[in-house]
Amino acid sequence: MVLSQNRHASDKPVKIKASLFIMLSVLISSVGGIIFGYDTGIIGGAIVYIGKAFHINDLMQGVVVSTSLFGAMIGALAAGPLGDKYGRKAVLFISGLFFAVGAAGSGLSQSIEALTAARILQGIGVGASSVLVPVYIAELSPAKIRGVLVTSFQLMITVGIVLAYGVNAGAESSGAWRFPVGIAGIFGVMLAVGVLFVTESPRWLIAVKRRDAALVTLKKLRGSEDVEAEMQETERLDKIEQQTMRWRDLLSGHVRPMIIIGVLVAFFSNACGINLVIYFAPQILQSSGFTSSVSWMGTLGLGVTNVIFTVVGMLIVDKVGRRPLLIAGAVGLTASLVILAVLFSVPAFPASNWLALASLLFYIVMYAISPGMLGFLMISEISPLRARAKVTSLSIFVIFATNLVIALLSLPMLNGLGVSQTFWIFSAICVAFTLFSFYVPETKGKSLEEVELLFKEKYHAAQQQNKAVN
Repeated sequence: MVLSQNRHASDKPVKIKASLFIMLSVLISSVGGIIFGYDTGIIGGAIVYIGKAFHINDLMQGVVVSTSLFGAMIGALAAGPLGDKYGRKAVLFISGLFFAVGAAGSGLSQSIEALTAARILQGIGVGASSVLVPVYIAELSPAKIRGVLVTSFQLMITVGIVLAYGVNAGAESSGAWRFPVGIAGIFGVMLAVGVLFVTESPRWLIAVKRRDAALVTLKKLRGSEDVEAEMQETERLDKIEQQTMRWRDLLSGHVRPMIIIGVLVAFFSNACGINLVIYFAPQILQSSGFTSSVSWMGTLGLGVTNVIFTVVGMLIVDKVGRRPLLIAGAVGLTASLVILAVLFSVPAFPASNWLALASLLFYIVMYAISPGMLGFLMISEISPLRARAKVTSLSIFVIFATNLVIALLSLPMLNGLGVSQTFWIFSAICVAFTLFSFYVPETKGKSLEEVELLFKEKYHAAQQQNKAVN
């Protein structure tokens, strides 16, 4: 496979060879994205039948949905340090096993306590793989095509959601939930077995002083013997990253705005309401006037749209830039949620249900090409080199913590406050997201060092201005 990308606008396109080893490693590790997406998509359809099977109320149903996310928070915090100590492959293998065991346990559970425990295990697998897969892919990839390959993780998340929607649609008529939930374990096994056949990260091998192994691995990944220059650059960056910051240092100097922006990108990318839509799209469409079967077909259409426009976002992100897409996406999300809030505030009128579906489709389009695709990418780009592992784990932790709160409260909000009020609340969050997006710097075409230098220059300029004022 050959991809072309410009180094600068004035340069001629440079052909970058993505070897078979890279593509195989990206494909297998991206199963972690399918795990994330399938677990997110399947529970929204299954929770109704789980609630009936175990006779639990709306709040407890929210707890069942959110326990996986609680486990994911644990997995996200643990994956970084464990991945640094034992390697990316080993921890990805374990995360696949955790997910497989948890999924099987969920499908076979005979009590709400057993189901809750099994979903926590699933969540640990999801959280660990969500931290390590983007890191692993980034460390394997040539710099010029890193953005495309890293965002493949988000693409696989959308594929997992579509698979879950398809399984749920097929099981909807019978009300089955054990098979849709339990079959997810296959993806965990695929990840665990698959990583046995891929290379270890050359960056990690260098970090643990295994230069010869890193050199052999890099030659395989690049399909070339001429890798010494890249080896030296990787070793140089590794020396910088070895000078790690303490947690308290993350809130000082030029690092503080980097941390704040990275964490807020993680927060708004999920607080904008995407998981409300993914978890409860069938219920929302039924509330708008569609029948149950049509609602599930519409939900499947939302999932397919998510996949298609994630690909579109991947193709345009290096041309349009991160900041313009983030601003456009935040504005589009706000507009679509306001329309939905208004639609559910007034009496139904002819074709109002179709307008609701169109608004949901527009919401998914704007999410897919903007925060959905940009979230993981920008988190990895706006991170100080000496604290990259800490910041990545913290940001992924924020993602799952935000999802947990939404999962816990969404169903009680929909049934208690109503669909309209719920959408008004998320519209307000998206207004804040829009305002925040104007303060996010552009990182297109910049190396990690250049991004950090940009923040250093702004920080020193602010200091000089304060001195001049005083």
